[in-house]
Amino acid sequence: MMRKLILIPLIFLFLAGCGHVGVAPEVAVTETAVPEAGSAEVAATPEPTAVTGVTILADGVIKAERPVLPLGFRANGQLLTIAVRPGDDVAAGDVLATLDDAALQEAIANAELQLEQSQASLNQAQAELDKLLAWKPDALAVELAQANLEAAVAGLENTQTQDSVAGNSVTSARIAVDQAERGVADAQKAYDTAYDPGREWELNDRWRADALKNEREAATRNLQFAQENLETARANYVLAAAKLNDNSVLSAEAAVVNAQQALAQAQKGPTEAEINAARLNVEKAEIALRQSELALEQAQEKLADAQLVAPWNGRILSIDVAPGAFISAGSPVLQLLDMDSLAFHTTNLSERDLAQIGVGDTAVITLKAYPDDPINGTVNRIGLKAEGTVGDAATFPVIILLGNTDLDTRPGMTGRVEILGE
Repeated sequence: MMRKLILIPLIFLFLAGCGHVGVAPEVAVTETAVPEAGSAEVAATPEPTAVTGVTILADGVIKAERPVLPLGFRANGQLLTIAVRPGDDVAAGDVLATLDDAALQEAIANAELQLEQSQASLNQAQAELDKLLAWKPDALAVELAQANLEAAVAGLENTQTQDSVAGNSVTSARIAVDQAERGVADAQKAYDTAYDPGREWELNDRWRADALKNEREAATRNLQFAQENLETARANYVLAAAKLNDNSVLSAEAAVVNAQQALAQAQKGPTEAEINAARLNVEKAEIALRQSELALEQAQEKLADAQLVAPWNGRILSIDVAPGAFISAGSPVLQLLDMDSLAFHTTNLSERDLAQIGVGDTAVITLKAYPDDPINGTVNRIGLKAEGTVGDAATFPVIILLGNTDLDTRPGMTGRVEILGE
Protein backbone atom coordinates (compact mmCIF):
# COMPACT_ATOMS: atom_id res chain seq x y z
CA MET A 1 0.00 0.00 0.00
CA MET A 2 1.57 3.22 -1.15
CA ARG A 3 0.93 6.41 0.70
CA LYS A 4 1.54 9.88 -0.65
CA LEU A 5 2.66 12.77 1.48
CA ILE A 6 2.34 16.36 0.47
CA LEU A 7 5.39 18.43 1.44
CA ILE A 8 5.16 21.30 3.89
CA PRO A 9 6.24 23.93 1.32
CA LEU A 10 3.36 22.94 -0.94
CA ILE A 11 0.97 23.40 1.95
CA PHE A 12 2.37 26.86 2.53
CA LEU A 13 1.77 27.69 -1.09
CA PHE A 14 -1.79 26.33 -0.87
CA LEU A 15 -2.52 28.40 2.21
CA ALA A 16 -1.05 31.47 0.58
CA GLY A 17 -3.31 30.89 -2.43
CA CYS A 18 -6.29 30.74 -0.07
CA GLY A 19 -5.58 34.21 1.23
CA HIS A 20 -3.63 33.51 4.45
CA VAL A 21 -1.13 36.27 5.37
CA GLY A 22 1.86 35.99 7.73
CA VAL A 23 3.75 33.03 9.07
CA ALA A 24 1.92 29.80 8.42
CA PRO A 25 1.24 27.65 11.46
CA GLU A 26 2.47 24.13 11.66
CA VAL A 27 0.25 22.10 9.35
CA ALA A 28 -0.14 18.37 9.04
CA VAL A 29 -1.22 16.89 5.72
CA THR A 30 -3.25 13.73 5.58
CA GLU A 31 -4.81 11.82 2.79
CA THR A 32 -7.59 9.33 2.90
CA ALA A 33 -6.19 5.97 1.91
CA VAL A 34 -7.01 4.97 -1.63
CA PRO A 35 -6.51 1.29 -2.55
CA GLU A 36 -4.19 0.61 -5.44
CA ALA A 37 -5.47 -1.39 -8.33
CA GLY A 38 -5.32 -5.07 -7.53
CA SER A 39 -4.48 -4.56 -3.89
CA ALA A 40 -6.42 -6.57 -1.33
CA GLU A 41 -5.39 -4.37 1.59
CA VAL A 42 -6.82 -0.99 2.50
CA ALA A 43 -4.77 1.19 4.81
CA ALA A 44 -6.63 3.24 7.39
CA THR A 45 -6.08 6.94 7.79
CA PRO A 46 -3.58 7.46 10.63
CA GLU A 47 -4.61 9.17 13.83
CA PRO A 48 -4.48 12.94 13.31
CA THR A 49 -1.97 14.89 15.31
CA ALA A 50 -2.71 18.08 17.18
CA VAL A 51 -2.43 20.66 14.45
CA THR A 52 -4.00 23.93 13.63
CA GLY A 53 -4.77 23.08 10.01
CA VAL A 54 -4.77 20.06 7.71
CA THR A 55 -5.55 19.30 4.12
CA ILE A 56 -7.64 16.22 3.70
CA LEU A 57 -7.71 14.40 0.40
CA ALA A 58 -10.53 12.17 -0.76
CA ASP A 59 -11.97 10.72 -3.91
CA GLY A 60 -15.57 11.30 -4.88
CA VAL A 61 -18.23 11.62 -7.49
CA ILE A 62 -20.60 14.37 -8.65
CA LYS A 63 -24.22 13.71 -7.77
CA ALA A 64 -27.44 15.62 -8.21
CA GLU A 65 -28.94 16.66 -4.91
CA ARG A 66 -32.40 16.20 -6.34
CA PRO A 67 -33.35 12.88 -7.90
CA VAL A 68 -34.24 12.67 -11.55
CA LEU A 69 -37.77 14.00 -11.93
CA PRO A 70 -40.22 12.29 -14.30
CA LEU A 71 -42.57 14.95 -15.65
CA GLY A 72 -46.11 14.32 -16.88
CA PHE A 73 -49.24 16.29 -17.73
CA ARG A 74 -52.03 16.90 -15.22
CA ALA A 75 -54.62 16.25 -17.91
CA ASN A 76 -55.42 13.61 -20.49
CA GLY A 77 -55.00 14.36 -24.17
CA GLN A 78 -53.12 13.85 -27.39
CA LEU A 79 -49.50 14.98 -27.32
CA LEU A 80 -49.17 17.79 -29.83
CA THR A 81 -45.57 19.01 -29.57
CA ILE A 82 -42.34 18.36 -27.70
CA ALA A 83 -40.18 21.47 -27.57
CA VAL A 84 -36.96 19.92 -26.22
CA ARG A 85 -34.48 17.13 -26.93
CA PRO A 86 -32.38 14.97 -24.61
CA GLY A 87 -29.41 16.98 -23.37
CA ASP A 88 -31.15 20.35 -23.66
CA ASP A 89 -30.79 22.72 -20.72
CA VAL A 90 -34.07 24.33 -19.69
CA ALA A 91 -35.04 27.08 -17.27
CA ALA A 92 -37.82 27.08 -14.72
CA GLY A 93 -41.08 27.98 -16.47
CA ASP A 94 -40.03 26.81 -19.94
CA VAL A 95 -42.76 24.97 -21.87
CA LEU A 96 -41.43 21.50 -22.60
CA ALA A 97 -44.43 19.89 -24.33
CA THR A 98 -48.08 20.62 -25.14
CA LEU A 99 -51.27 18.67 -25.61
CA ASP A 100 -53.81 19.39 -28.35
CA ASP A 101 -55.60 22.41 -26.86
CA ALA A 102 -57.97 23.54 -29.65
CA ALA A 103 -61.08 22.75 -27.59
CA LEU A 104 -59.53 24.38 -24.52
CA GLN A 105 -58.75 27.57 -26.47
CA GLU A 106 -62.37 27.71 -27.67
CA ALA A 107 -63.59 27.22 -24.10
CA ILE A 108 -61.47 30.17 -22.97
CA ALA A 109 -62.81 32.36 -25.78
CA ASN A 110 -66.39 31.49 -24.75
CA ALA A 111 -65.60 32.13 -21.09
CA GLU A 112 -64.06 35.52 -21.93
CA LEU A 113 -67.15 36.47 -23.95
CA GLN A 114 -69.43 35.43 -21.10
CA LEU A 115 -67.31 37.47 -18.71
CA GLU A 116 -67.67 40.57 -20.90
CA GLN A 117 -71.43 40.10 -21.06
CA SER A 118 -71.65 39.63 -17.28
CA GLN A 119 -69.61 42.78 -16.73
CA ALA A 120 -71.87 44.73 -19.11
CA SER A 121 -74.97 43.47 -17.26
CA LEU A 122 -73.49 44.52 -13.94
CA ASN A 123 -72.62 47.96 -15.30
CA GLN A 124 -76.17 48.42 -16.56
CA ALA A 125 -77.74 47.24 -13.29
CA GLN A 126 -75.46 49.51 -11.29
CA ALA A 127 -76.26 52.49 -13.54
CA GLU A 128 -80.01 51.93 -13.06
CA LEU A 129 -79.58 51.73 -9.27
CA ASP A 130 -77.43 54.87 -9.24
CA LYS A 131 -80.05 56.67 -11.29
CA LEU A 132 -82.79 55.78 -8.79
CA LEU A 133 -80.68 56.74 -5.79
CA ALA A 134 -79.69 60.07 -7.33
CA TRP A 135 -83.23 60.93 -8.50
CA LYS A 136 -84.35 64.53 -8.27
CA PRO A 137 -87.51 66.11 -9.70
CA ASP A 138 -86.94 67.33 -13.25
CA ALA A 139 -88.90 70.55 -13.78
CA LEU A 140 -88.91 70.07 -17.53
CA ALA A 141 -90.16 66.49 -17.21
CA VAL A 142 -92.93 67.57 -14.82
CA GLU A 143 -93.98 70.36 -17.16
CA LEU A 144 -94.04 67.96 -20.10
CA ALA A 145 -96.11 65.42 -18.14
CA GLN A 146 -98.61 68.12 -17.18
CA ALA A 147 -98.92 69.19 -20.80
CA ASN A 148 -99.49 65.59 -21.85
CA LEU A 149 -102.20 65.21 -19.21
CA GLU A 150 -103.96 68.35 -20.37
CA ALA A 151 -103.85 67.13 -23.94
CA ALA A 152 -105.25 63.73 -22.89
CA VAL A 153 -108.11 65.36 -20.97
CA ALA A 154 -108.94 67.58 -23.97
CA GLY A 155 -108.91 64.52 -26.18
CA LEU A 156 -111.32 62.72 -23.88
CA GLU A 157 -113.68 65.67 -23.81
CA ASN A 158 -113.62 65.92 -27.56
CA THR A 159 -114.32 62.21 -27.90
CA GLN A 160 -117.19 62.43 -25.44
CA THR A 161 -118.64 65.35 -27.42
CA GLN A 162 -118.38 63.36 -30.62
CA ASP A 163 -120.09 60.44 -28.96
CA SER A 164 -122.85 62.73 -27.73
CA VAL A 165 -123.43 63.95 -31.28
CA ALA A 166 -123.33 60.39 -32.47
CA GLY A 167 -125.94 59.49 -29.86
CA ASN A 168 -128.26 62.23 -31.14
CA SER A 169 -127.72 60.95 -34.66
CA VAL A 170 -128.76 57.48 -33.61
CA THR A 171 -131.93 58.83 -32.03
CA SER A 172 -132.83 60.76 -35.18
CA ALA A 173 -132.08 57.71 -37.31
CA ARG A 174 -134.29 55.56 -35.10
CA ILE A 175 -137.17 58.02 -35.46
CA ALA A 176 -136.66 58.07 -39.23
CA VAL A 177 -136.85 54.30 -39.32
CA ASP A 178 -140.06 54.33 -37.30
CA GLN A 179 -141.56 56.89 -39.63
CA ALA A 180 -140.49 54.94 -42.69
CA GLU A 181 -142.01 51.79 -41.28
CA ARG A 182 -145.33 53.61 -40.73
CA GLY A 183 -145.11 54.99 -44.25
CA VAL A 184 -144.67 51.47 -45.63
CA ALA A 185 -147.63 50.28 -43.57
CA ASP A 186 -149.85 53.11 -44.90
CA ALA A 187 -148.69 52.51 -48.45
CA GLN A 188 -149.32 48.78 -48.11
CA LYS A 189 -152.80 49.47 -46.79
CA ALA A 190 -153.57 51.75 -49.73
CA TYR A 191 -152.12 49.16 -52.11
CA ASP A 192 -154.26 46.40 -50.62
CA THR A 193 -157.35 48.61 -50.93
CA ALA A 194 -156.60 49.41 -54.54
CA TYR A 195 -156.12 45.77 -55.44
CA ASP A 196 -159.06 44.44 -53.45
CA PRO A 197 -160.60 41.64 -55.62
CA GLY A 198 -164.01 42.86 -54.64
CA ARG A 199 -163.45 45.92 -56.78
CA GLU A 200 -162.80 44.08 -60.04
CA TRP A 201 -166.31 44.89 -61.25
CA GLU A 202 -165.29 48.55 -61.39
CA LEU A 203 -163.11 47.75 -64.37
CA ASN A 204 -166.23 46.89 -66.35
CA ASP A 205 -167.81 50.21 -65.48
CA ARG A 206 -166.69 52.79 -67.98
CA TRP A 207 -167.16 55.56 -65.44
CA ARG A 208 -165.10 53.82 -62.71
CA ALA A 209 -162.50 51.84 -64.74
CA ASP A 210 -160.07 54.76 -65.37
CA ALA A 211 -160.27 55.94 -61.77
CA LEU A 212 -159.43 52.44 -60.44
CA LYS A 213 -156.48 52.07 -62.78
CA ASN A 214 -155.11 55.44 -61.67
CA GLU A 215 -155.58 54.52 -58.02
CA ARG A 216 -153.80 51.21 -58.43
CA GLU A 217 -150.84 52.82 -60.24
CA ALA A 218 -150.47 55.45 -57.52
CA ALA A 219 -150.70 52.82 -54.75
CA THR A 220 -147.93 50.75 -56.39
CA ARG A 221 -145.64 53.76 -56.72
CA ASN A 222 -146.29 54.89 -53.16
CA LEU A 223 -145.60 51.42 -51.73
CA GLN A 224 -142.31 51.12 -53.61
CA PHE A 225 -141.24 54.59 -52.50
CA ALA A 226 -142.13 53.80 -48.87
CA GLN A 227 -140.13 50.58 -48.96
CA GLU A 228 -137.06 52.35 -50.42
CA ASN A 229 -137.39 55.08 -47.80
CA LEU A 230 -137.43 52.41 -45.06
CA GLU A 231 -134.29 50.79 -46.39
CA THR A 232 -132.50 54.16 -46.43
CA ALA A 233 -133.61 54.95 -42.88
CA ARG A 234 -132.42 51.61 -41.64
CA ALA A 235 -128.98 52.05 -43.30
CA ASN A 236 -128.60 55.49 -41.73
CA TYR A 237 -129.44 54.01 -38.36
CA VAL A 238 -126.74 51.33 -38.72
CA LEU A 239 -124.12 53.95 -39.58
CA ALA A 240 -125.09 56.14 -36.65
CA ALA A 241 -125.02 53.18 -34.27
CA ALA A 242 -121.59 52.12 -35.56
CA LYS A 243 -120.13 55.55 -34.78
CA LEU A 244 -121.56 55.38 -31.29
CA ASN A 245 -120.14 51.87 -30.54
CA ASP A 246 -116.42 52.50 -31.32
CA ASN A 247 -113.71 52.47 -28.57
CA SER A 248 -112.64 56.06 -28.93
CA VAL A 249 -113.88 56.98 -25.46
CA LEU A 250 -112.13 54.03 -23.84
CA SER A 251 -108.88 54.88 -25.60
CA ALA A 252 -109.14 58.50 -24.56
CA GLU A 253 -109.81 57.50 -20.95
CA ALA A 254 -106.74 55.18 -20.99
CA ALA A 255 -104.61 58.03 -22.35
CA VAL A 256 -105.73 60.22 -19.46
CA VAL A 257 -104.84 57.53 -16.89
CA ASN A 258 -101.40 57.03 -18.42
CA ALA A 259 -100.74 60.75 -18.44
CA GLN A 260 -101.80 60.99 -14.78
CA GLN A 261 -99.42 58.18 -13.83
CA ALA A 262 -96.55 59.76 -15.77
CA LEU A 263 -97.11 63.06 -14.00
CA ALA A 264 -97.20 61.36 -10.60
CA GLN A 265 -93.97 59.50 -11.38
CA ALA A 266 -92.26 62.69 -12.51
CA GLN A 267 -93.27 64.37 -9.26
CA LYS A 268 -92.64 61.68 -6.64
CA GLY A 269 -89.70 59.66 -8.04
CA PRO A 270 -88.87 55.97 -7.45
CA THR A 271 -90.43 54.00 -4.62
CA GLU A 272 -88.50 52.07 -1.98
CA ALA A 273 -89.67 48.84 -3.59
CA GLU A 274 -88.21 49.93 -6.93
CA ILE A 275 -84.87 50.81 -5.29
CA ASN A 276 -84.76 47.45 -3.47
CA ALA A 277 -85.51 45.65 -6.72
CA ALA A 278 -82.66 47.56 -8.41
CA ARG A 279 -80.28 46.58 -5.59
CA LEU A 280 -81.30 42.96 -6.01
CA ASN A 281 -80.56 43.18 -9.72
CA VAL A 282 -77.06 44.48 -8.92
CA GLU A 283 -76.44 41.61 -6.48
CA LYS A 284 -77.57 39.08 -9.07
CA ALA A 285 -75.31 40.65 -11.67
CA GLU A 286 -72.35 40.54 -9.24
CA ILE A 287 -72.97 36.84 -8.59
CA ALA A 288 -73.15 36.18 -12.34
CA LEU A 289 -69.88 38.09 -12.81
CA ARG A 290 -68.10 36.03 -10.15
CA GLN A 291 -69.39 32.85 -11.74
CA SER A 292 -68.09 34.01 -15.12
CA GLU A 293 -64.69 34.84 -13.59
CA LEU A 294 -64.55 31.41 -11.97
CA ALA A 295 -65.47 29.74 -15.26
CA LEU A 296 -62.66 31.64 -17.02
CA GLU A 297 -60.16 30.70 -14.30
CA GLN A 298 -61.15 27.05 -14.61
CA ALA A 299 -60.79 27.19 -18.40
CA GLN A 300 -57.35 28.81 -18.04
CA GLU A 301 -56.28 26.16 -15.51
CA LYS A 302 -57.32 23.43 -17.93
CA LEU A 303 -55.31 25.12 -20.66
CA ALA A 304 -52.33 25.37 -18.32
CA ASP A 305 -52.72 21.65 -17.59
CA ALA A 306 -52.24 21.07 -21.33
CA GLN A 307 -48.71 22.52 -21.08
CA LEU A 308 -45.80 20.69 -19.49
CA VAL A 309 -43.60 23.29 -17.76
CA ALA A 310 -40.18 22.89 -16.20
CA PRO A 311 -40.52 23.30 -12.41
CA TRP A 312 -36.84 24.31 -12.08
CA ASN A 313 -33.65 24.74 -14.08
CA GLY A 314 -32.36 21.44 -15.35
CA ARG A 315 -31.32 19.21 -18.20
CA ILE A 316 -33.51 16.86 -20.23
CA LEU A 317 -32.29 13.31 -19.72
CA SER A 318 -34.79 11.44 -21.85
CA ILE A 319 -38.08 11.73 -23.73
CA ASP A 320 -40.40 8.79 -23.24
CA VAL A 321 -43.21 9.41 -25.77
CA ALA A 322 -43.68 10.72 -29.30
CA PRO A 323 -46.01 13.45 -30.61
CA GLY A 324 -49.42 12.12 -31.53
CA ALA A 325 -49.59 9.66 -28.66
CA PHE A 326 -52.51 9.80 -26.26
CA ILE A 327 -51.23 10.77 -22.82
CA SER A 328 -52.88 9.89 -19.55
CA ALA A 329 -52.66 12.35 -16.68
CA GLY A 330 -49.55 11.67 -14.61
CA SER A 331 -47.85 9.42 -17.16
CA PRO A 332 -44.14 10.33 -17.54
CA VAL A 333 -43.35 12.19 -20.74
CA LEU A 334 -39.73 13.11 -20.10
CA GLN A 335 -37.04 13.00 -17.40
CA LEU A 336 -35.57 16.20 -15.94
CA LEU A 337 -32.33 16.49 -13.96
CA ASP A 338 -31.69 19.50 -11.72
CA MET A 339 -28.26 20.71 -12.84
CA ASP A 340 -28.23 23.55 -10.30
CA SER A 341 -28.08 21.11 -7.38
CA LEU A 342 -24.91 19.24 -8.36
CA ALA A 343 -22.54 18.51 -5.50
CA PHE A 344 -19.34 16.51 -5.02
CA HIS A 345 -19.83 13.51 -2.70
CA THR A 346 -16.71 11.91 -1.21
CA THR A 347 -16.54 8.13 -1.38
CA ASN A 348 -13.58 7.16 0.83
CA LEU A 349 -13.18 9.79 3.52
CA SER A 350 -12.33 8.11 6.83
CA GLU A 351 -14.23 8.80 10.00
CA ARG A 352 -10.88 9.69 11.59
CA ASP A 353 -10.85 12.90 9.52
CA LEU A 354 -14.39 14.04 10.32
CA ALA A 355 -13.38 15.91 13.46
CA GLN A 356 -11.15 18.15 11.35
CA ILE A 357 -13.88 19.03 8.81
CA GLY A 358 -16.64 21.52 9.35
CA VAL A 359 -19.46 22.99 7.33
CA GLY A 360 -18.17 25.99 5.39
CA ASP A 361 -14.62 24.67 4.97
CA THR A 362 -12.92 25.52 1.71
CA ALA A 363 -12.34 22.75 -0.80
CA VAL A 364 -10.73 22.37 -4.23
CA ILE A 365 -12.13 19.73 -6.57
CA THR A 366 -10.23 18.32 -9.53
CA LEU A 367 -12.34 16.22 -11.88
CA LYS A 368 -10.79 13.58 -14.08
CA ALA A 369 -12.61 15.14 -17.03
CA TYR A 370 -10.90 18.49 -16.37
CA PRO A 371 -7.56 17.75 -14.67
CA ASP A 372 -6.19 21.21 -15.39
CA ASP A 373 -9.28 23.14 -14.23
CA PRO A 374 -9.82 22.83 -10.47
CA ILE A 375 -13.18 23.93 -9.10
CA ASN A 376 -13.56 25.76 -5.82
CA GLY A 377 -16.13 24.40 -3.43
CA THR A 378 -17.50 24.62 0.09
CA VAL A 379 -18.34 21.86 2.54
CA ASN A 380 -22.12 21.86 2.82
CA ARG A 381 -22.81 18.90 5.11
CA ILE A 382 -21.48 15.60 6.34
CA GLY A 383 -23.48 12.43 5.83
CA LEU A 384 -25.29 11.06 8.87
CA LYS A 385 -24.66 7.44 7.95
CA ALA A 386 -21.49 5.57 7.01
CA GLU A 387 -21.44 4.24 3.49
CA GLY A 388 -18.42 1.90 3.65
CA THR A 389 -15.09 1.21 5.33
CA VAL A 390 -11.43 1.87 4.76
CA GLY A 391 -9.44 -0.65 6.78
CA ASP A 392 -10.92 -0.59 10.26
CA ALA A 393 -12.53 2.84 9.86
CA ALA A 394 -15.92 3.72 8.43
CA THR A 395 -16.26 6.21 5.61
CA PHE A 396 -18.75 9.02 5.68
CA PRO A 397 -19.75 11.07 2.65
CA VAL A 398 -18.86 14.74 2.80
CA ILE A 399 -21.01 16.81 0.45
CA ILE A 400 -19.30 19.78 -1.16
CA LEU A 401 -21.15 22.43 -3.12
CA LEU A 402 -19.52 23.43 -6.38
CA GLY A 403 -18.57 27.04 -6.90
CA ASN A 404 -19.26 28.95 -10.09
CA THR A 405 -17.66 27.29 -13.09
CA ASP A 406 -18.04 27.27 -16.85
CA LEU A 407 -17.15 23.58 -17.01
CA ASP A 408 -19.78 21.14 -18.23
CA THR A 409 -20.13 19.22 -15.00
CA ARG A 410 -22.38 16.19 -15.04
CA PRO A 411 -23.63 13.68 -12.51
CA GLY A 412 -21.36 10.65 -12.33
CA MET A 413 -18.10 12.50 -13.01
CA THR A 414 -15.34 11.44 -10.61
CA GLY A 415 -12.34 13.20 -9.17
CA ARG A 416 -10.47 14.18 -6.03
CA VAL A 417 -11.08 16.91 -3.46
CA GLU A 418 -8.68 18.72 -1.13
CA ILE A 419 -10.47 19.95 1.98
CA LEU A 420 -8.77 22.56 4.13
CA GLY A 421 -9.85 21.47 7.59
CA GLU A 422 -9.14 22.86 11.05
